[in-house]
Amino acid sequence: ASRTDAGGMATTLTSLVLRGRRFHYAHVGDTRLYRLRGETLEQLTVDHVWETPGMSHVLKRALGLDTHVLPDFGEGELLAGDVFLIACDGVWEPLGQLELHRLLKLHDAPQRIADALVEAAHAHGGQDNATALVVRVDALGETGEAEDALSDARDLPLPGKLGAGARLDDFVIEDVLHSGRDALIYRAHHEKTGQRWALKTLQPILAGDANAACRLLAEEWFLKRVHSHYFPDVLALPGRNFLYFAVRYHEGATLQDQLDAGQHFSPVEVVTLMIRVLKGLAALHRLDIVHRDIKPANLHVDPAGKLRILDLGVARCPILDTRELHAQPGTPSYMAPELFNSAEASPLSDLYALGASGYHLLTRKYPYGEIEPFQRPKFGEPAPPSRTRPDIPPWLENVLLKALARDPAQRFETAEEMLLALERGEANPLLRRRTPLIERSPAGAWPLVAALSIALNLLLLFVLLAS
Repeated sequence: ASRTDAGGMATTLTSLVLRGRRFHYAHVGDTRLYRLRGETLEQLTVDHVWETPGMSHVLKRALGLDTHVLPDFGEGELLAGDVFLIACDGVWEPLGQLELHRLLKLHDAPQRIADALVEAAHAHGGQDNATALVVRVDALGETGEAEDALSDARDLPLPGKLGAGARLDDFVIEDVLHSGRDALIYRAHHEKTGQRWALKTLQPILAGDANAACRLLAEEWFLKRVHSHYFPDVLALPGRNFLYFAVRYHEGATLQDQLDAGQHFSPVEVVTLMIRVLKGLAALHRLDIVHRDIKPANLHVDPAGKLRILDLGVARCPILDTRELHAQPGTPSYMAPELFNSAEASPLSDLYALGASGYHLLTRKYPYGEIEPFQRPKFGEPAPPSRTRPDIPPWLENVLLKALARDPAQRFETAEEMLLALERGEANPLLRRRTPLIERSPAGAWPLVAALSIALNLLLLFVLLAS
């Protein structure tokens, strides 16, 4: 619906995609998406309206309201019998949840349900446009694109350890770029084109491990989906005979390599790097993919200064059911506090990791000290980075500390929001939130509370005795 109170024309948008055995939605505004499963009607979207009294009909996010649209995304598993309803406020507002539930159960045919909803909205005094779309899942489809991509190649054999000059399909191996706990990465060139590629496969010890194979192929699938120059290009390999994938090889070094070589990063350089990483993360998060291992060692800069985000080996996307190879994916010193309490990784934990990376590039320290694997750290408040680097401007320090907040709710909501804070910089600085004592130091707050309680009791006793 158009909104003249938005300073022009604006509209809401709620879209629903059903594919395979999953559903996905994007949402901005106050058109709602509901799901009826069995006897339970659930509102899946959140209205983007102001919560101030008298402002509940004023949109704060909509198409046409801002230059950049920030929709919400969601997804879930489909079950046969699910009924989805997309309804504008001209339907859900006059009817309410109970009447919506009753009408959705009244008929079997989706068109009859939609007609009944609109008629009931008008009968209940609705004055706004009334639009309802109803979809019922009669049966589940086959597996989707992601599952197909994983099943096509996961049974291929591993190439094993290869030396210089060995051939792998159409590639000639030059040397080993990386040999880790799970992965082997070779530098190779294509024998026909001469183009250099990095070939990633699994260590021979993982031969026959279906889960490890799925995770390797999931990384390839993520890179194919993201379509961003902040990630390496991946080569299609329709006729491969072994389990591996190929990404374009670029000269250069990771930011960790540069730190190890003694590189000194200025605040301006770190802001520029973080802006580029955030643009890549925004593209990734829009696809509902969480990287889970953002750190300087996974941020590569080529000789032309172009940054690329590497290693989606532990990335997570809900539509892919891949089991973890290890109990705690990620690098502890860059992991958000909630991850140590078994919380699911999220875009907010990626933003925390980027904040920790920026902090480390500037100070060569970690926000909460270096954390060893399997350690259970205690998180207080990170030391302001300006204590180590006085040249860090206050606005940048505030951005870093907001990204590093212990409470995810106190961080930036999206990569785009953090990107905007960095791009505006000193022209529109972010004000630092003053942390209450009870949050800064819970143990230190209780003596103060106890002292105040004793003082009040003594005062009350004095008043009683005096009277």
